[in-house]
Amino acid sequence: MKKAMVFSLVVLAFGLVLAISVRPANAEIESASWLGSFYSWDKDPYYDAKVYGYAENSKATLLVEVKNHLTKLMNVSEIIVGFDWNLNYTTTLASSVALKAGETRFFTATITLPDTTIASNLFLHCYTVYVKHVNATGGLAGTMTRAYTGDEQRLFAVYSKDQAEAREMSEIISGISPGRFNSTAASLLLVKARNGTSIAETLYEQGDFAGAKTHYSAAMNYMNQAFIIEQATTGGVQDAQLALIEAQTNYINGLSNMWVLIGVAAVLFALGYIIRGLAALRKPVALPPQ
Repeated sequence: MKKAMVFSLVVLAFGLVLAISVRPANAEIESASWLGSFYSWDKDPYYDAKVYGYAENSKATLLVEVKNHLTKLMNVSEIIVGFDWNLNYTTTLASSVALKAGETRFFTATITLPDTTIASNLFLHCYTVYVKHVNATGGLAGTMTRAYTGDEQRLFAVYSKDQAEAREMSEIISGISPGRFNSTAASLLLVKARNGTSIAETLYEQGDFAGAKTHYSAAMNYMNQAFIIEQATTGGVQDAQLALIEAQTNYINGLSNMWVLIGVAAVLFALGYIIRGLAALRKPVALPPQ
């Protein structure tokens, strides 16, 4: 009895190994990435994670890389994205796309996101990508899947309107490098802008997106004013410096002309003195009376 049971288990195990070894390779979703999202490369301060983020009610486009690992032809017909807010978004291709064995193709699916009452912006979302392929001549039908659940994968964020605008302002401010201003007034405005940015970042991390937006907006206004004042002041200083240089040049030129005139006068005076002396020498000497 025991021998029979052992034999049965061995046969079952062998059958499973055989089934696995002869199972045909499946087509695979090599990668999936969202195009044109907010904060694609750095961590979002609120979620403390790298995310694919889009504003509520906006359109999002998914780029899907598919490789046919089958030994037969396959025809891709649909791209489906299923989110954890219990909605699936289906993109049906106008005509199925044939992939030969070993061939790789890219597909796009554009969806319209809901507002944050359906897809909350207070936490990140998982999603699953499905690629359907239909029967081809000598081919097979099926569905490929790949889930994105946060395990070393970038999750999806739906930003509220205030959150999206705050995020956008933050990126604009981070891209401005004013350096050092010459104007004291402009420098003070720059300090106010930096303080406002710091407050905005803190509020954003705490989830106060409206408050963050307000302070980011104020910081941008301070920065704009600083540039305007610096430009006006620096221009005025430059004009004044040019006027001073011109006045100094004219003064120096005036002095030069004066010294030239003085020199000419001195020469003329000297010549007159010499001529007068010569005339005196030529005058006949009066003889004493006899």
